[in-house]
Amino acid sequence: MRILAAMMKHETNSFSPVPTDMTRFEAWGLYRDEAALAAYRGTAMPVSAYFDLAEAHGAEVVCPLIAEAMPSGLVEEETYEQLCEWILAPLLSGGV
Repeated sequence: MRILAAMMKHETNSFSPVPTDMTRFEAWGLYRDEAALAAYRGTAMPVSAYFDLAEAHGAEVVCPLIAEAMPSGLVEEETYEQLCEWILAPLLSGGV
């Protein structure tokens, strides 16, 4: 069994004049595929517990994306769409 676990995290402040683009995620933490698993496995972050729980039940974890950005303004549509594409790619390709 394969399970997809991903994280896209951002605190949006509608009053902030600073738009959240891809560079804001890259600066705070953007990891893909095996780098995402390596960066968050064994940490105190909730997504790490999801990895552990899935693997304890014999599942292979697929983690296409972990992305965090510093609290700022609205996430730009293009950035949001790209992050969503990366998360959904394994599902759409039939890999999960």
